[in-house]
Amino acid sequence: MKDPNSAIPTEAQPALWRRYDEWRGRRHLDFNERYAGQLPQWRNRRTFRRLVIAQIMLMILAVASAVTSFFTGWFYIPFVLSIVGSITVMSLLRIVTGSVADTPASALDEIQAAQRNSARSMGFFALYSLMFIPYVVLVWLGTRDEVDGSTVYGVAVLLICLMVVGALVPSLLVAWWMDDPDPEDFETYPERSTE
Repeated sequence: MKDPNSAIPTEAQPALWRRYDEWRGRRHLDFNERYAGQLPQWRNRRTFRRLVIAQIMLMILAVASAVTSFFTGWFYIPFVLSIVGSITVMSLLRIVTGSVADTPASALDEIQAAQRNSARSMGFFALYSLMFIPYVVLVWLGTRDEVDGSTVYGVAVLLICLMVVGALVPSLLVAWWMDDPDPEDFETYPERSTE
C-alpha cells in the first residue's frame, strides 16, 4: 500500500521497508475482512467510550496490583485478572473500531491519520513520563545498603505494568475521539485477487 502523504519517494525506501509496509497493509485488510460483520450494534461512539472506560479501570487495577507486589505475593490474582481483562477489552476495541489506531498510514484518510499521529504523540509523552516512576524508585533503592529481593521484583512488575499502560494510551485516545462510523465502512469487503 502506497502512502499518498509520504514525503519520501517510493524508490528511496529500502525494499525491506516497502515489503514490511505492504505486509502491514495486507494484515490490516485481512483483520477488517475477518471481523467486518461482527458486533454491528457495538460500532458506535457510545460503545467505544464504554470500552475505553472499562480498559482504564482494568489498567488502574493492574497498576494497583503492581504496587501491592512490593508488599505481598497475593498481587497475582488481581494482576492476572486485569491483564486477561485488558487483552479481551483491547481485542473488542480493535474489532469495533476497525483497528484504526494500528492501521498503516496508507489506509487512513487525513483526519484519521492526524488523530492517530496526535494520539501517538500523547502516548509517547505518557510513556516516558510513566517510566520516571520506577526509575525514581530504583534511584532511591540505590541509596540503601541492602535491598530486599521482593522490592526489586516489585519494581520490575511496576515497570512492565506502566510500560503496557503507556503503550495502550494511543489506542484508547483514538477510540475515544472516533465518531459514529458510516454503515458502509463495515460492509463485507469484496474478494481480493491473490496476484
